[in-house]
Amino acid sequence: MMERQKTDHFDQASVKIVVVTASQMKEIEKKAAEAGLSYYQMMENAGIRAAEYITRCHSVEGKIVTIFCGKGNNGGDGFVVARKLKEEGASVKLILVEGEPKTEDALKNCRMCQAMSIPMYQISDRNEKLPDPVKDADLIIDAIYGTGFHGELREPVRKITRQINASDAIIYALDIPSGLSGDSGMADSDTVKAKETIVFHRLKPAHALENTEKYCGQVTCISIGIEEVLPDIT
Repeated sequence: MMERQKTDHFDQASVKIVVVTASQMKEIEKKAAEAGLSYYQMMENAGIRAAEYITRCHSVEGKIVTIFCGKGNNGGDGFVVARKLKEEGASVKLILVEGEPKTEDALKNCRMCQAMSIPMYQISDRNEKLPDPVKDADLIIDAIYGTGFHGELREPVRKITRQINASDAIIYALDIPSGLSGDSGMADSDTVKAKETIVFHRLKPAHALENTEKYCGQVTCISIGIEEVLPDIT
């Protein structure tokens, strides 16, 4: 089942084929923070390296890239990707599916995107007429929910994931497709179906299950710098 893991075409020699649960990943991140790698820097590393990977796979200059961000740190990763793809010449559009971020690090990155004049739309703002969020998109990046998600998608997120799945764009998911539980592999009926899932630091249980391949697509695990401060960490 692990053969879906692909790291050879993205030079991250420190990445190991190891599976950790969502709670184990949180503990690893906590230890990394205590060792001097801040949560903000982990977010920055995740977004930068995801963007680097995407630009290795696609020429993004002049391409329309729509990034769907949730209100947590997965959304924060999406904001970092937005900044970096904008710098590479992509026409980036951000969709905030549940309003403004609720975590300090994600909000900081949201503000940085605003300072770069990246177009940003809030689904939760009923006073704003939202354009078709997937229209003309060449690439879509799903940064709505992270690996801790479980249960069922709620509106308006369900409507958004349906639109994403109906798009002809190439779809990337950050860490896990929204709607999929990272630990159990249970999937909502409207879980995002990604062409590729870019996983941070280590695989989670759902990434290694055969029944989740239709959601995760190709799975690529990248380093976010944890090995640099915790060389012996799982």
